[in-house]
Amino acid sequence: MKGLFAVVMLATLVPATVAATTLHLAGDIDLLVLDGKKVSGSFLRGADSIELDNGPHQLVFRVEKNLVTASQDKALYISPPLIITFDTRNITQVNISLPRIETEKESQQFDATPRIQLLDGSAAPIPAKLDVLAVNNGANGVDYEWDTERYNKANNKASAPEFVTLMADDSALLSNTSELDRPVAHSQTLTEQRLKHWYLQADNDTRTRFLEWVKQQPSS
Repeated sequence: MKGLFAVVMLATLVPATVAATTLHLAGDIDLLVLDGKKVSGSFLRGADSIELDNGPHQLVFRVEKNLVTASQDKALYISPPLIITFDTRNITQVNISLPRIETEKESQQFDATPRIQLLDGSAAPIPAKLDVLAVNNGANGVDYEWDTERYNKANNKASAPEFVTLMADDSALLSNTSELDRPVAHSQTLTEQRLKHWYLQADNDTRTRFLEWVKQQPSS
């Protein structure tokens, strides 16, 4: 993220008539999720700052630092994913302040007790809630957006309910047969139940496109 003094404008977050807050990104901050949405690495490439609207925000990020080992070799330290919530109302600038992390011992101390401060343009602390984000490493790797959603729904220390998506969890829906248009036979698989349920929820145009897609799929 170092090198260029570019500013990433989040058009969907910053209406032209709304005052903005500049979030400064240091080179050792790997931003993963912003306000519940995954952040693309290509989107941030070369950017030293992001423009946010004035209001509540939530970041998920990792700290990446080059360490000097006891043998004077260099090693890359990557912290667990951290989640932090804060409010930028009446704040024009946010800087992420990290403690010293230059040795293996200091990285271990940071893992045990992460300490991060958010500072405004006058170096005054910004109230924030910090926590470690537990993640699930699935077959396709870690889905930080999904894990953030799950974290926010659990009312944790740094949860931000305003960034929970409104789309229902289909597993929860299907746990109650009254939400289906007809009873589901016990012999049907969960996948089949989900297909039928969401097919019945779709409009006619969506159903037509889906059926055309099914016809194009090779038979097993």
